[in-house]
Amino acid sequence: MLVPADLVLCLGAIGTTTFAGRVEAARANGFAGISMWMSHYDEARAEGLSNANMRAILDRADVRLAMLEYITAWADGPGERDAIVEETARICGTSAELGSDTVLAVTMAPATDVAAAAEGLAIACDVAASYGQQLGVEFLPWTGIPDLAAAWPIVRDADRPNAGLVVDAWHWFRSGPDPDLLRSIPGEKVIHLQISDAPADPEPDVVAETIGKRLLPGHGDIDLAALLRILDETGRQGPTAVEVFSDWLRGHPPVEGARLAAEAARNVLAAAR
Repeated sequence: MLVPADLVLCLGAIGTTTFAGRVEAARANGFAGISMWMSHYDEARAEGLSNANMRAILDRADVRLAMLEYITAWADGPGERDAIVEETARICGTSAELGSDTVLAVTMAPATDVAAAAEGLAIACDVAASYGQQLGVEFLPWTGIPDLAAAWPIVRDADRPNAGLVVDAWHWFRSGPDPDLLRSIPGEKVIHLQISDAPADPEPDVVAETIGKRLLPGHGDIDLAALLRILDETGRQGPTAVEVFSDWLRGHPPVEGARLAAEAARNVLAAAR
């Protein structure tokens, strides 16, 4: 299991290269793991790599797939059971073959029935458990699960041991931080942390900002040290992922982009101690 001291490189933060090149960028900069979107997986398959090939590349580099992103059908509730089961089995099966134990769960819909989503998450968790996977629910400010106050009741009411939260510092900041709520959540339910930074004032288009204008950790106005201290006090689980979606950072060669991300993250982690 990866732990909070382990750094994970989100592949969406670095420039385009081969799957092996992405893994090498992580390895060369001391990342214990990577996280990737299904689009990265599809690109690797288009290179001609099988799941076994990808797993071998990861194993040779001693880099782990920390999280595969993502499933969405669960948020539509139990009325979509067949779709939930099919999608969850497909993505969790792939995640397991690649050596990961965590799959991201989000919604892109603008409105969500929280009670129905909790039931849908429970269904998905039961399927995920058969593949040895845990599901991490992430809140996105422009969706029907916009903040921690919406995401936590879903995870809590799903009442599954393999259901947890993914806390993204950028989304935390832009959705209106609630430190007291975060302190009240059992640390073992925070299974993955993603860090980046942002200026105090948001862009007019928050989606465009989150995709292409995030800042390196410590280079903006998010109080990352305070967030890290709260999570450390509650006993958060899982690794620390560097998720700096930035057109500027992706413009660097992948190994250099990964180096900049790693150095910034390590400085922030050291300052929080």
